Amino acid sequence: MPSWWSNRKNRKSAREAAQRGHTLLEAGAYEAAIAEYDHAITLNPDNDAAYNSRGVAKREQGDCDGAIADYDRTIALNPNNTTAYNNRGAAKDDKGDYDGAIADYDRAIALNPNYVDAYNNRGFSKKEQGDYDGAIADCNHIIAINPNFAEAYINRGSAKQGKGDYDGAIADYDRALYINPKYAGAYINRGSAKQEKGDYDGATADYDRAVALNPRSAEYRARAIASNTNLAEAYVNRGNAKRDQGDYDGAIADFDCVALNSNYADASDQAIALNRNYAMAYNDRGIAKARRGEYAVAIADFDRAIALNPDYADAYSNRAIAYNGNGDYGNALADYDRAIAINPSGATTYFNRGIAKSEQGDYDGAIADYDRAIAINPGDAVAYYNRGIAKSEQEGYDDAIADYDRAIALNPIYAEAYNNRGNTKMKQGDYDGAIVDYDRAIAINPYYVPACMNRGAAKRVQGDYDGAIADYDRVIALNPNFTDAYNNRGIAKESKGDHDGAIADYGLATALSPNLIGSYDRIEGYYDLAIALNPDDADAYYNRATAKTLKGDYDGAIADYDRVIALNPNYTAAYNNRSIAKMNKGDFNGAIADYDRVIAINPGDAVAYFNRGIVKSKQGNYDGAIADYDRAIALNPDHAAAYHNRGNAKNSKGDYDGAVADYDRAAALKP
Repeated sequence: MPSWWSNRKNRKSAREAAQRGHTLLEAGAYEAAIAEYDHAITLNPDNDAAYNSRGVAKREQGDCDGAIADYDRTIALNPNNTTAYNNRGAAKDDKGDYDGAIADYDRAIALNPNYVDAYNNRGFSKKEQGDYDGAIADCNHIIAINPNFAEAYINRGSAKQGKGDYDGAIADYDRALYINPKYAGAYINRGSAKQEKGDYDGATADYDRAVALNPRSAEYRARAIASNTNLAEAYVNRGNAKRDQGDYDGAIADFDCVALNSNYADASDQAIALNRNYAMAYNDRGIAKARRGEYAVAIADFDRAIALNPDYADAYSNRAIAYNGNGDYGNALADYDRAIAINPSGATTYFNRGIAKSEQGDYDGAIADYDRAIAINPGDAVAYYNRGIAKSEQEGYDDAIADYDRAIALNPIYAEAYNNRGNTKMKQGDYDGAIVDYDRAIAINPYYVPACMNRGAAKRVQGDYDGAIADYDRVIALNPNFTDAYNNRGIAKESKGDHDGAIADYGLATALSPNLIGSYDRIEGYYDLAIALNPDDADAYYNRATAKTLKGDYDGAIADYDRVIALNPNYTAAYNNRSIAKMNKGDFNGAIADYDRVIAINPGDAVAYFNRGIVKSKQGNYDGAIADYDRAIALNPDHAAAYHNRGNAKNSKGDYDGAVADYDRAAALKP
């Protein structure tokens, strides 16, 4: 038989084998299809179409490297095979090689400027890289070529959604549904855009519609989920919408529809592709359970998601959050590390790892993670806010304020940032600046209890006891069971000389029981019990000492303040009050030593200078007293009592003109 006849026969057999492969490929029988393509290639090694089709079958099986090798061979045999460039780009997309994919799509488009599939795929790659404008440009080109190409509207909408243009995205999804009213993916995407806008009811309605496009019987639904990624995604997204509304039970039910029926997919040829949807269902169900505080069962769901998809960065990150909730910081950090290794560009993971490190006191590590989160997403106000907290904990107050400034610039109604900036200014002794910040926080949120409490503290330090009491009154009106508000109001009343009011508030702060009001012995008895239950409760010793001071039991008070200071060497209020008890005993040097300690801890404490001046006056050290009053006035120019007492000291020295000037100033401030 002539060789030309044999070759002709081989080519005919190769075409027949390739045709059988095409039929099997369309039926989803990928292994059998590959076997036929192998046979076709053996018979005709130059059959570029067979290599291309075998690449398609391999990609459907998840063998992207094998697919790319076949596409390479196709292109080597036929450098103008536009489909091979497009298909190779899609395989590279699957591997996350977006630059390589775009280069292939570019070549396909250069060969065929009207190749809408290549434009569509290139737009997808650009979107995945965050090049939303480039993606939109590609979709616009497709629509110019074919205004009824529904998928182009879907992809353009997805790019707009990535830019935060939810209304524009929804308009594109609307157009896709106008072209194809049964396009489940369009309902899913539109639901996602509505969900991100906060329209949870609208989102759920769209997810319902996507689900309704498939039969609803339990068994059929399970099989449909196994063979339809859109339906699985609809259940997952609807579950997310319910979760965001706080309907955790409804969310878990939707996730169950996907996760619990995954056994149907295990027997199907699409199991590998669908596993990512099941992993998502387990992941999202775990989030819902974690939000209910069910950390152990949430961790089990994240475990399952990771088993299905070992490179699922979000599942590692979410499992870390659950571990953190359980107090298992070691495993939490290990999971964050793994998530970052998989996806080094995940700003949220760095952010969450920073929180975990902060909670363990590793502020350097936390700051490094917040730095990374900010480098990836410079518009994240919360990352600046959290970094400010970490810097403040390290006493880097100026740097902390700079971070709060940035957070506020990004979000001018960020009440928490104003509050924390105020706290940092307080630590610097800038009480006026702190109060301005607390005012702003309260203007943004009139029900923001921490800002009201902190403003009260700032006013109390400045000697504005009435203003402080008003703030504590406001807190108590908002939360009648807030013990710290009663305690701090009691301190302010005590500073005003309202001892009965102070004792009443101290009693309410700890017991919230009218039976304790008005009785020093009962107050002491309550604190005796509190200390017996918790011998390291510094606040209980402090309050018992206050009660003893008011009774005149200065030795007992000093002993309790000693205990407070032993438990917390920076408890300035304890030093301040111990000095009062010592002064009442005539131990002026001991009192001055305590005020010295307060000032060493907080050089901006005007009240400490004022009180030390009183003690020095009692010792006859008028120059020393005047120097302290000078400092108190420098820190708080509206401190009327400091002017009055400085006038007394000048008067005692015979500086009558100076004394009159100070009395005039005091009278002007407090007519």
